[in-house]
Amino acid sequence: MSNSFDFNQYTELYKDFLHPNPNINSQAVVLLKKKFAVQFVDDLITNLKEEDIVIRRKSILALGIFGEEILDLIVPLYFNSNKNIIRVSCLKTIIKVIVNSDLKELNKNVMSVIDLALTESSPEITLTVISLLRQLGRNGRDILMKTCRDKDLLRAKASVSALIEMKDQVINDFLDQLLNDKSIDPMIKEDILRDKII
Repeated sequence: MSNSFDFNQYTELYKDFLHPNPNINSQAVVLLKKKFAVQFVDDLITNLKEEDIVIRRKSILALGIFGEEILDLIVPLYFNSNKNIIRVSCLKTIIKVIVNSDLKELNKNVMSVIDLALTESSPEITLTVISLLRQLGRNGRDILMKTCRDKDLLRAKASVSALIEMKDQVINDFLDQLLNDKSIDPMIKEDILRDKII
């Protein structure tokens, strides 16, 4: 990162970051990360509360390239916010970091965000955190196998759907157990059976 902050250059690059052309946008992200990382991250974090979904999406994608270290800023943002739009943005940022860095494990602070998200009543948070767990491989699988039995039907159904997409023998055996479990909601069993038929 350069020692002196060139406001004009930053402003021009930031305009390119917001540009609808993906090539211009991606080139700007690379240069902003290289030359103005601190200011750029500050603005990206601020954008996570933006009402404009296009700006939010661009910012989530850009934050994802900063790697695991960016999660140190995302964790407190999640805990300190009571707005679903910000919390969902935080979870989506974590997903991008997992995908870009090929992470299979998350530190305990990030896992505490996941634990909290799994207690939230917001459908969007529920679906996003389940999607996040699906990206975590075996570690996510083990949590999803627990949330399949959640009293919240959306959370349970989303967990089953995520497991079905992951496909391995452990999951197949587990789904067979769910089919034979009388305590499992019939709607969840229908999802499992539908997948087996397909």
